[in-house]
Amino acid sequence: MVGLQTFDEYRHRESLAMLEVINKQFRHHSLTGRITPALMLKAFKAVNRNRGVAGIDKQSIKMFEANLQENLDALLGELKTGGYEPIPLRRVYIPKASGKLQPLGIPAVRCRVAQEVVRQLINPIFEPLFHDHSHGFRLKRSCHTAMEVLVEYRSQGHRYVVDADIKGFFDNIPHSLIMDLMTREIADGNILGLIRKFLQAGVMEDGMVRPTLKGAPQGGIVSPLIGNIVLNHLDWSLEAQGYKFVR
Repeated sequence: MVGLQTFDEYRHRESLAMLEVINKQFRHHSLTGRITPALMLKAFKAVNRNRGVAGIDKQSIKMFEANLQENLDALLGELKTGGYEPIPLRRVYIPKASGKLQPLGIPAVRCRVAQEVVRQLINPIFEPLFHDHSHGFRLKRSCHTAMEVLVEYRSQGHRYVVDADIKGFFDNIPHSLIMDLMTREIADGNILGLIRKFLQAGVMEDGMVRPTLKGAPQGGIVSPLIGNIVLNHLDWSLEAQGYKFVR
């Protein structure tokens, strides 16, 4: 029962409440000071483990590694001073199970290292805020651990499952919402500026660079974390309404 209001009015009100970003008294400062040569090397090693193809600059991981210290030192200076400018993403398409093509945005190697540096700085801030039933793109969590939750629900007597997906989720998250959620926890203007630059890097397709006005491109290292930050509000809203769920 929704009462006298229409369903659309109810849905609109609930959506606003779910996405409301409330200012907090405590926010994380001085993250830029934690960008050190050791963190740069750690970030490169993470990128190296995941491999991946070159971006539009055609620089492979091996080519970046050939002058590793020089490249990391230069990138460190750019990240700490605000001089970093991302290289536009390289657009590629991969087939989905449905037969449709899924667009990916491939960052250059130096941009992947930069994103990994920022991810390692901000992930510990947001990780404790996530719902326990969020299993995507998190350490020691996977589809298998999500299935374990479903098995537990079944043992409790639940027999029906609604399987839901958000169409085009990553490609359509408003940048304003992402930055509002980041600003709620982070007060370091340089780090916030880097995140905005990652989002607005643009994408090269058919020889032309197109602006990225919304979304967190799939293929970006920070995109999975951004997705969890946005959907965390959905998770806690589902719990508040008494639903058994796993994401």
